[in-house]
Amino acid sequence: MIFNKLRFNAFWFLDSLKGGHLKRELNDVKQTFKLDSFSQIQKKSQPVLKNLLDTAVEKSKFYNAYSGYNSLDDFPVTNKLIVKKNIDTLNIIPKTSPDLIVVSSSGSTGIPFQVYKTKRKLLRSRADLLYFANSVGYNIGDQLLFIRLWLKKYKKSSIVLALQNQREIDVEEDLNDKSITEFLSKIQKDKQPKTILGYVSGLQKICTFLDKIKSPPLQCNIKTIIATSENLYDSVREKTEYYFNAPVVSRYSNEENGIVAQQMVNDTSFTINWASFYVEILDLNEDKPAKPGELGRIVITDFFNLATPLIRYDTGDLGSFCNYENDSIPKFKTITGRKRDILYNTKGDLVNPSVVFNGLTKFPQLIQFQVIQESKKAYTFKINIDSEFTKEKEIIDYFKSYLGEDADITIKYIDEIPLLSSGKRRLIINLYDPDN
Repeated sequence: MIFNKLRFNAFWFLDSLKGGHLKRELNDVKQTFKLDSFSQIQKKSQPVLKNLLDTAVEKSKFYNAYSGYNSLDDFPVTNKLIVKKNIDTLNIIPKTSPDLIVVSSSGSTGIPFQVYKTKRKLLRSRADLLYFANSVGYNIGDQLLFIRLWLKKYKKSSIVLALQNQREIDVEEDLNDKSITEFLSKIQKDKQPKTILGYVSGLQKICTFLDKIKSPPLQCNIKTIIATSENLYDSVREKTEYYFNAPVVSRYSNEENGIVAQQMVNDTSFTINWASFYVEILDLNEDKPAKPGELGRIVITDFFNLATPLIRYDTGDLGSFCNYENDSIPKFKTITGRKRDILYNTKGDLVNPSVVFNGLTKFPQLIQFQVIQESKKAYTFKINIDSEFTKEKEIIDYFKSYLGEDADITIKYIDEIPLLSSGKRRLIINLYDPDN
């Protein structure tokens, strides 16, 4: 463990040589989370928000028309499509500036696009990353096992990986039975403290393999597991915690903004990153606040991106608040996929996605599962299972109790549900548009 301590000290020594900017950002994040009321948080963030809005109306052609604003509510709601179409008029800093860094979104919404960030924004994102990782047990110097789709642009050199004590596990190439066996053997022999950060689909693959070989719980000194990029349903959480003997939390983040929220150990709600963002939940169809506790669109204002300002930016995801009364600090009660990643019942009402996630826990023999809403009343269930499935009627009855007794449910057996180009796997696909 002495090498981990050396990594820790070297990390902060290098930061001090560069002026200690990261430590100052991290301390500012910590100060926000020490506050115990929402009004205190808003008071602390007000100067930063004002600087963002003033800079935007002064230097961004897109926002020039809002120079007489009174509050954030006066600004329009944007989204990926609007940002992509107006990137040149949105940008504050010329593209030729050395302070600009281009960040590409994976395009999981079907709209791949690029935004620009300043070096300050990247620094702030690193501070957010350190705070939220540390809050669930990770310390700089611990080994980080990172499971994702490792495109060439994300990969680090072997020297950097060794210095940072990280290991890259590709969700497609490194999670077959042979590779999983080798991976688990190595981390059990290596007694240093570890954190796993990875796609839910990657964790599911590992757990499915461990189920298949009837493995007992592993002894590999995992301190915490942070699930990212996909909804973490109960069956995957429970199995992962069982096999690795470590808490599992879910993180909500995206490429263009960074970490927006994360669960803490023993808390199923999501702590929102009020230190770096202002978050709204807006009505599904109108740019007005959703009713308290109601599912709505997650809309965020990024305090620290003064390159491509993302003000009242509709992330495309849905969620609901809790803990919003009496000046308490709001959290996310739920975070779900996009509007096209949730189901409607046969009456046209939204169905809480937890119905699907919780339903899966009733059928642990399923290796992979996907629900496709084909039309108002037609649904296809794709099932991947390595033995005969004898509970077709049971699974249909369960879902009909939520979708409607007149739901037309078809079950298709498949060998594999393919990953998206981002390396993620969609649990729900909605091909039905209730507005048309």
